[in-house]
Amino acid sequence: MNPSMARQCHILPPTSPGTAQRGLRLIASLAAIVVLSACAQLNPNAPPRLDATGASVQGVYPVTERNIGQVRSRAVDTVNQTRLAGGLAPVALDPALIQSADGHSRSMSQQGRAWSFGADGSTSIDRARRAGFDGRVLGELISETYETEVQAIETWMQTPATRAILLDPRARRIGLGVFQEPSNKLWWTLTVAN
Repeated sequence: MNPSMARQCHILPPTSPGTAQRGLRLIASLAAIVVLSACAQLNPNAPPRLDATGASVQGVYPVTERNIGQVRSRAVDTVNQTRLAGGLAPVALDPALIQSADGHSRSMSQQGRAWSFGADGSTSIDRARRAGFDGRVLGELISETYETEVQAIETWMQTPATRAILLDPRARRIGLGVFQEPSNKLWWTLTVAN
């Protein structure tokens, strides 16, 4: 190699062997911190973290059995903040509607499309009744996305028809369902009822 090439290839000035070893230990330590931080961000026990816009801070948005309660709580808080700003009564999560919405999210994934009919031809009313819900279903919102529940709700608020369902003054109960594929695609279902 010619001498001018050698000078161009020097990234760090020559050091003593002890300095080089300390430098390598520092680099290895920093690399370990980065790897452990990434693992902590994907902890299935922790609620997925969001930024100020409602987007996932870690890129991948894991929804697990261990954090689904926190995901649902954040969703109902988001819906209620919007409803209360409009002078509407808050809504509460309903176990039967959650069961119905979860089943529909799984069904949409199996069918490969976001739509209101289950694989068996069922409607949101049929699914809610099968889950033991005895109230009146007012509407159902669906989404096929890689977005968080907060982003899905914000998207529904942008369309007059879906916004009207979220802000129906008769609404008192909701069920948020989700199914996450191995690719991390999320299928959201939000059933609104009174």
